[in-house]
Amino acid sequence: MNLGFYSYAGAAVAYAFFAVLLLFSWRESLQGKLLFISAAVSACWAVFAIQVSLHNESALLPYQSLEIIRYIAWYIFLFKLFDVSLPGSEAGVASGTGGNGKAGGLSGDLTDGQLDRRVDTTRRVNNSYRRFVRKALPVTVGLAVLFLVNELLAQIWALPGQFVLGITGNVLLALAGLALIEQLYRNTSPRFRWATKYLFLGAGGIFIYDFYLYSDALLFRNIDQSLWDARGIVHLVAVPLIAISSARNKNWSLNVFVSRDIVLNTTAIFVGGFYLLAMAGAGYYIREFGGSWGKFGQVMFITLAVVFLFVLASSSRLRAQIKVFLGKHFYKNKYDYRLEWLRLTEDLSEKENHKDHCRNAIEAMSHIVEARSGLIWLREENSAFYNVGEWQHKKFDAVLAKEDPLIKFLSATGFVINLRELETHADEYQDLILPGCIREVEQGWLIVPLHGPTELLGFVVLANPLMVRSINWEDRDLLKTAAKQVASYLMVLMTSAQLAESKQFEMFSRLSAYMVHDLKNIAAELNLVAINAEKHAANPAFVSDAFETVENAAGDINRLLEQLRNKRVHGEKKALVDLDEIIQDVVELKQQKSPSPEYINRKDGCMVSLEKNRLSNVLAHLIDNAQQASEQDGSVRLSLLMTEDVYAIEIKDEGHGMDEDFIRDRLFKAFDTTKGNAGMGIGMHESREFIRQVGGDIIVQSKPEKGSIITLCIPAASSDSKPDSASESIAEA
Repeated sequence: MNLGFYSYAGAAVAYAFFAVLLLFSWRESLQGKLLFISAAVSACWAVFAIQVSLHNESALLPYQSLEIIRYIAWYIFLFKLFDVSLPGSEAGVASGTGGNGKAGGLSGDLTDGQLDRRVDTTRRVNNSYRRFVRKALPVTVGLAVLFLVNELLAQIWALPGQFVLGITGNVLLALAGLALIEQLYRNTSPRFRWATKYLFLGAGGIFIYDFYLYSDALLFRNIDQSLWDARGIVHLVAVPLIAISSARNKNWSLNVFVSRDIVLNTTAIFVGGFYLLAMAGAGYYIREFGGSWGKFGQVMFITLAVVFLFVLASSSRLRAQIKVFLGKHFYKNKYDYRLEWLRLTEDLSEKENHKDHCRNAIEAMSHIVEARSGLIWLREENSAFYNVGEWQHKKFDAVLAKEDPLIKFLSATGFVINLRELETHADEYQDLILPGCIREVEQGWLIVPLHGPTELLGFVVLANPLMVRSINWEDRDLLKTAAKQVASYLMVLMTSAQLAESKQFEMFSRLSAYMVHDLKNIAAELNLVAINAEKHAANPAFVSDAFETVENAAGDINRLLEQLRNKRVHGEKKALVDLDEIIQDVVELKQQKSPSPEYINRKDGCMVSLEKNRLSNVLAHLIDNAQQASEQDGSVRLSLLMTEDVYAIEIKDEGHGMDEDFIRDRLFKAFDTTKGNAGMGIGMHESREFIRQVGGDIIVQSKPEKGSIITLCIPAASSDSKPDSASESIAEA
């Protein structure tokens, strides 16, 4: 029984019937015409295969020629699925559809603007595939033509090695078809695979069987008759599968999108195929010339070769290195930068307050690498860096001075620090030692610097994503580019806040002018009393009214002075003063109000260089706040601490206390007061500004209902330490 005859006869009938259906159904579709040509050529090939199965030697040359022409026809059809059927092709764009009645092959309603953006993006994306098709199609078809010429020459000149060359050509052609099928499947949108999977199964099955048939023939220098006979059955099964896909795809629009792994995966397939061919040839050589151990050696050699291939294929490091190499030298982009930019802009959209802006900055950086939490440190007026915002993470109170190794490293290099690599590749980070607060970040992963035009503005610390991922050179470049945008965004907000604050101070100055006018009115009333006193001094009613006028004037003056005392012009120059004497004088001045302050820890000879009256006003203001926050029977205690270069004035009360949010967001904010009309909200702001001007800082420790400790850190007059080191030194003490 001639099995080859029946199998190829079935394949010929199936291909012919399929070609007739296509001829009447796909007149206006280029893909349909190409598929018709492929089916017609395959039908002719199957007819001559029938003749070969009947041992008709005259049919051998047409059969072998049609074998290669069949490959060429299928190549062109499959390549055109990349090119002509791409969403966003000229035909698709002109009609506003990607061949399936919806924009670009995508479901859902789109506005005109969204459609224009989608079409524009698709045009740019598909240019990569068109370049791929323009280069790969001529190369593949040219290779097939060379093997076709070899088959024709073999009938004229019988040269040694032509059989091996012809079989090798068929192996390579089958391998190329497999690579093409693999790329089409990988890069077809998942929602369209239901319509194309049968094409991939059918055509892929044909190429797989051809690869197996000719690899076996190449190995044993002979085509296995049983395998060749069964080949027609494979085609008979494949035709209905291809027909199902053609029925589901009237326009063959596969909605192909660009995959960054196209070269990597194709390279892996071809390299693997060439490797197996080489190993099979070596195995055949061992079998032929290995004597009694030949067959055993062949089996062992091929087994070890396959194992070694799988070891290489499973090497993540090798794949990563190849992927980075290909990405650097063959691709422009890893990300869709347009979408990344739009998302970054959306994340940085304006919110209600500064805290929201900082959180937005963290989220914007986190979304790029899918980090699940983060924190941000920004530089303040004293050049120290404070943790001013967090996203899905606890806050840290640690302050980093500008001399901190981390700050110096980020300022000098601008590197994105990968905390996973820091211990294993310390030399790449100049043996950087991280501060304790950074090491305590939960699942810390990346430190991204935020650089302004001239200096470091701050940095963002990102935590690990839910799925651990590695970052490469392009991730770092994108993070640094986004960080520059975030830094510019924060600088604009900070400048706007400073401008708004200046406007408020300007308004305050105008208000002062009105207050001066009121003082003049009060002075006029008092002058009037003084003038009338000579005439009516003996009149009890006049005396009573005069005292009432004086009392009201005193109240008005005290109110105005309370509002203006922190804004009067300071013309005093810096001088060496003794902190102990200043504290003692202010404490004595504040004894008339309860609870009376106590100076419990005195230190002699604590000399500093500053304006004495301004420091006295700051201390008086802080003691007054402590008295107002405490009960009548409470306590307000002052103490003076010292290190070798920093003095600390500690003011401790047992009052109502403050929470962390209030301390961070409101305590030092100008014109923000909890005293209603009795306060202007500039006392704490002015106090901190003065202390920072002399190189110090104010540290606040407080808990609700637990009282507060306000510490003024002031550098000693003879200290060589820099201004921003004061708070850090006393904190360590």
